[in-house]
Amino acid sequence: MLGSTYHRSIRYRNGAVLLLVLMLGLAGYKGYSVWHKADLYARAAAEQAAGRDVEAENLYMLARDITSFDYRNGEIDAALSALRPVTELKRLFASLASEIAVTNGGSQEQARLLQAYAAYQAKKAEVAAADESAKKRFGELTDAYKLDEQFAAALAGAKKSLTALLQQGNGASAQEGESAMSLLLQLPASVYKDEKTKRKDLNTLFQKYDTTRLQTIFNQNSFEEALGEIVRIRQFYSERKVEAAWVLPKAETYVQSTLTRLLDAGDVPGFLTHAKTFQNLKELSGSSSKVNAFIQSSLRKQTAKAEQLAAAGKFADAIALYKVLGDYEDTGKEIRQTEIRWMAAEPGVLLAKAKDNVRFVQTAGAKGLWGSEAIAAGVTDRGTLVTARLQADGSVVSTEGEIAGGTAVKAVSFADGLSAGKLPVVMLESQSRTRNARYTAYEVDASSLNVLLDVEADGYKLQSAGVLLVSNPAGAGGGEAVYKLQGKQYALAEVPQQLPDPSLEAKDIQPSELPQQQAETVVRLHLAITRTGSGMAVAEMDGLYVLLNGKFSWKPGNAVVTGTYTGETKILQGDRSVPAYKINVSHIEQ
Repeated sequence: MLGSTYHRSIRYRNGAVLLLVLMLGLAGYKGYSVWHKADLYARAAAEQAAGRDVEAENLYMLARDITSFDYRNGEIDAALSALRPVTELKRLFASLASEIAVTNGGSQEQARLLQAYAAYQAKKAEVAAADESAKKRFGELTDAYKLDEQFAAALAGAKKSLTALLQQGNGASAQEGESAMSLLLQLPASVYKDEKTKRKDLNTLFQKYDTTRLQTIFNQNSFEEALGEIVRIRQFYSERKVEAAWVLPKAETYVQSTLTRLLDAGDVPGFLTHAKTFQNLKELSGSSSKVNAFIQSSLRKQTAKAEQLAAAGKFADAIALYKVLGDYEDTGKEIRQTEIRWMAAEPGVLLAKAKDNVRFVQTAGAKGLWGSEAIAAGVTDRGTLVTARLQADGSVVSTEGEIAGGTAVKAVSFADGLSAGKLPVVMLESQSRTRNARYTAYEVDASSLNVLLDVEADGYKLQSAGVLLVSNPAGAGGGEAVYKLQGKQYALAEVPQQLPDPSLEAKDIQPSELPQQQAETVVRLHLAITRTGSGMAVAEMDGLYVLLNGKFSWKPGNAVVTGTYTGETKILQGDRSVPAYKINVSHIEQ
C-alpha cells in the first residue's frame, strides 16, 4: 500500500510539472504574439504615415491575421478600410498574373489573356485620371508583380503561336483560322512595334491565308455555296474594320471564269442561272462593277447572236435563244418581232399560224401587199386554198375556200394588180394537157374566194389595169388574146395579133435524123423523156441523147416535141460526159 501511494504522488508531481510547462509556453507565445502584433501595427502605421500604402496594407493584413487576442483591432480594420483600394488592386493584379500563368497557346487561354490585358489597360487608364497616391500605389504594385514584363512576354508568345496556326494554311479549320485572325487583330500594336506595322504584317498574313482557303472553297463547293462563303468572309473582315482588299478581286476572278466556262461550253441557261445567283447577292454584286459589266456585255453578245440568227433566217434558233434569255430579262418583244419576221419570210410558218395541223402542198408568200406586213397562200392536200395575212399588230387574218379540181397545182403566186379593188389575188398554175399551164386567179375577200380568171394558155401578162394579154389561150385560136375585167371576172375581149403556130412549120423527123439537120431548123419528133430538171429534160432514143430546153412541166415518158434544133452539146450521164443534140422546145404533148 505504501508503494502505491508513492507512485501516485510521483504521477501527480509529473503532471503538475507538465502543466506548469504548458502554462509557461502559452504565456510566452501570448507574450510574443502581443509583441509581434504590436510591432506589425507600429510598422504599418509608420509606413502608412510615410505614404507607402502598399507596404502598410501588407503589414496591417499580417497584424489582422493574429486573432488570439484583441490588440488595436478597431484601428487595424479602420486602416484596412482606408487602404481598400490597395487591397482591390492587389487582388486584380493577382488575378491578372494568374491569367497570364495559364496561357499555354490555346485559343481559349489566349482569349482570356487578351481579356486580362484589356482589364489591365482599363485600370491603367482609370488610374491615370486619379490622384497621385493612387498612381503611386499602382506603380508600386506594377513593379512588384512585373505585369508589363509578363504581358509583353505572353502577348509575344500568343502572336507567335497564332501566326504559326494561320501559316499552316489548310492545316487549320475555318473556325480555328478565323478565331486566330480575330485574336491577332486584338493584340496591342506594341507587339508589332506600332499600328502601321501591325496592319501591314497582318494584311500580308491574312492575304496568304485567304489565297489558300479561297481556292479550297472554290474547288470543293458549289457556285452558290462558294459565293455564300465569300460574303461571310467579307462580313467577318467588315465587322473587324479590316479592308481585306484582296478578297473581292479573287471572288471576281472566280465568278467571271465560271461564267466564261459556261458560255464557252454553250450552256447559256447555266450562265444565266449563275449570273442571277451572283447578282442576287447584293453584298457582292453591289461592289463588283467588273463582273456586272461582264454579265451585261455577255448578255448583249447573246442578244446580238439571236439577232444574227434571225437575220440569217434561222428564226427557230433565234426564238429559242431569246426564250432562254427571257429567264434573265424580258425578251417578249424580241420574240414577237422575230416570230413576225419568220412568218413574213416563210409562207409555211404564217400559214401554219393560221391553220394548225394542215399539210400544204404548194405555198407562196409576199411582203407589204394589200396593207399587210406579210401575206401567204397555200394549197392544202385536201384541195383548198388558204390565205393568211399578217397584220401590223401581229395578228393573223385567214381565209379558206375550195378550188377548181381535176389537175395538180404546179405553182402558187400573188398577182398584184389583177384585182379591180384592193383585195389580194392568188394565181394558181395547174397542169394543162394542151397548153403550158392552166391559170386560175382567185380574189380573196374576208370570207370567200372569187374566181377572176380561169384559162389554159402558154402565158399571160398584165397590159394595164383590168387588161391581160394571154398567149395562145385554149379555145381562142393561136396568138395573143386580150382578156378584160368584166364585172367580177376576166373574159376574152379580142385577138389583136395572130402569132404563127410553130408546130405548123415544123419538119417531122425521126430522132436518128437529128445529126443531118441544119441548126435553127424547126423540127417535130417523138421522144422518150428519161430525166427531168428545172427548165430542161433529157430524152434517149436509138442510142442518141437529146437535151430539151423550155419552161414546161416535164415528166418522164413518151412525148411529141416541137422546137428549134440548135446543134450538138455535151451533157452528164451519170459520172461521164456524153454528146447530145439540143432542141429549144416551143411545144410539147405528153
